[in-house]
Amino acid sequence: MKRILVVLMCAITSLCSYCQVVNTEGGNMLKLGYYYSHGAYQVSVCDWYRDYSNQMHFSTITNSIDAFKSDLNQIQNKFLQWVNTARTNNVKEVEKEIPCTIRYSDVSCDAYASNATKVVVKPVFVVRNYVPSCEIRIWQYFYDRQPNYNVWHLSQRDIPSLVAAIEKGYKEYLANENKRQKTEDLFR
Repeated sequence: MKRILVVLMCAITSLCSYCQVVNTEGGNMLKLGYYYSHGAYQVSVCDWYRDYSNQMHFSTITNSIDAFKSDLNQIQNKFLQWVNTARTNNVKEVEKEIPCTIRYSDVSCDAYASNATKVVVKPVFVVRNYVPSCEIRIWQYFYDRQPNYNVWHLSQRDIPSLVAAIEKGYKEYLANENKRQKTEDLFR
């Protein structure tokens, strides 16, 4: 089983010429990859996780870098506003969908990447035992099997850290691409 996961992870990584890992305070390991497609630079954010039977799975959201950063910044603004409201009002427990969207050009999971009949990606504000967090909930529905469900658990610091990691990774990706192109140009 581990061998299959390693092969699968290597295949996904090979699609991107530069990848980095961001560990969230909420316990997610997000793998960021960058590539150029459809006239824009894309970021692919992949989360590897174990289900209740201890099987490894992944879910990936892909979008243009600018759109993804913009969506995360909008979510962060509303999240911070609601964190202040929750603290001011001593809120112990609450769960409410954040009225922002996460746009995507592609969402995939495991081997069932292309046959989802419906995809839902929602940011949710959660307070549990006075501790606020933002959950990015991802559902994929299929005709022929159980839905796939994953949650990215993000703290107050995770969203700006993720945006900063995307910016840094994108700059490094461009530097690597420029270096690669200059090397190739030597052999014309």
